[in-house]
Amino acid sequence: MVLQVGAVFKRQIGLWLGLLMLLSLSGCGTTRQLQADGLPGEEYLVGGGLMIDWEAPADGTAYLVEKETGKIIETRSLKEGDSYSFSVSSGTQAKEFEDVLGIDFSQARFLLYFKPAARKE
Repeated sequence: MVLQVGAVFKRQIGLWLGLLMLLSLSGCGTTRQLQADGLPGEEYLVGGGLMIDWEAPADGTAYLVEKETGKIIETRSLKEGDSYSFSVSSGTQAKEFEDVLGIDFSQARFLLYFKPAARKE
């Protein structure tokens, strides 16, 4: 009787270990979410600067972010092939950005992130 209980216990442990291994290898890494601050991770960074002209490789969401403050300037849904354009020049636009961002325009660093939409299965 003791041998049977030991064999059942070993089989259950083996099943649990196998299940844990499968879970660790499953697609958790393929469904990346937004970070706690609401921004996509660095792997989604696609451009930046004072002039951006970029084309979406797939359906998804573009996030224009000012790096120093972490503020989201704009989010825009894009379809595959859509263009995303952004430009700002010193002068009136720069003053408006300074008022909104609370930093000197010369310190602003604009970054563009793109998070592809989840695939429909």
